[in-house]
Amino acid sequence: MKLTILVVSLLVAAGAIAVAEEYSEFIEGMKTTGAAMGVLSKAEKKSGPQVTRSAERIAGVYEGMIPFFRQRDAKDAVALAEQGKAAATALASASFAGDEAKANEALQALGGTCKGCHAAHREKLENGKYKIK
Repeated sequence: MKLTILVVSLLVAAGAIAVAEEYSEFIEGMKTTGAAMGVLSKAEKKSGPQVTRSAERIAGVYEGMIPFFRQRDAKDAVALAEQGKAAATALASASFAGDEAKANEALQALGGTCKGCHAAHREKLENGKYKIK
């Protein structure tokens, strides 16, 4: 009996560790995106190497979100991640080309994908942290 309880406890713990590891990559992506969005919001001009680099980082994070949400069968989140990746890529291209108007348009679209996904798939906890719905 004790052996059964031990085995079950170890399996549950292993599952919890796997979930934490799975989410840790997602959480790191969100932190990367937050930092990059901070750079974008502070940039006076939405062009130049720093803006381009930040937009490319965000596009990479969105690329990783697509399979994350596919595995959870969250079709709306997959669509938002695909739109976000496209917007971040458009921002990087416009920034690289020095096209402020297109860069600002892409930044607005990018912010909309963040906001939409957070509203649908993020829940604020009492301790101030967030969890994925």
